[in-house]
Amino acid sequence: MSRRRLYLRAGLYAEGPSDYDFLLPLLDRLLSTLARSLFPGACDVADSLGIDAPHPAPGERAERIAAAIADRWAECTLFVIHADGAGDPRSARRRCIDPGIAAARCAFPNLVAVPCVPVHETEAWMLVDAEVFRPWLGNGARSALPAEPEREDDPKQTLRRLLKEGGMRRNPQRLFDLFGKEVSLEALRALPAFQRFEAELAEAIRAVARSQGWPR
Repeated sequence: MSRRRLYLRAGLYAEGPSDYDFLLPLLDRLLSTLARSLFPGACDVADSLGIDAPHPAPGERAERIAAAIADRWAECTLFVIHADGAGDPRSARRRCIDPGIAAARCAFPNLVAVPCVPVHETEAWMLVDAEVFRPWLGNGARSALPAEPEREDDPKQTLRRLLKEGGMRRNPQRLFDLFGKEVSLEALRALPAFQRFEAELAEAIRAVARSQGWPR
């Protein structure tokens, strides 16, 4: 008799192209890590999808989120909705994410959705791991990075400055996919906003498992 397997595929709704570049590979790694821990040897994780509302897109953000989820409902088992916190992540979640999830649940009551809200911007999550910066900053990478990345008021500018000081002349956005693939998950777990995201993603995986007939 074949062993039951859990299937996971996330759809990511993010604020901009650079957020997709960073968060999609990071999400793939995190989902695989959590799935192996929660359901060892019994989980298939497909590549996450970047989602958006089909054209013509609705004017309101909540409606765009709901339309994006509806467009990819058949392909994904859970959805991650990103918004930059802009210094007040609770407010950003309440204003920019919760209404969209609520709108989507009108059509899909069993929706499994996870907010992803850095304190300021996703660039802060790129600033936690000195090893990723060694190709540009060498042995000075550790001392060059901010001790508390999520306290940076403008992590995007901090990232640009560090890469420029290291001789990077291209648009830093070209590296976001690399950061998403290589930034240390252990280093990210020092950030409270990432801790919340990971905890809610783990609970979302459990919810998907229950929907697929796994024991509660």
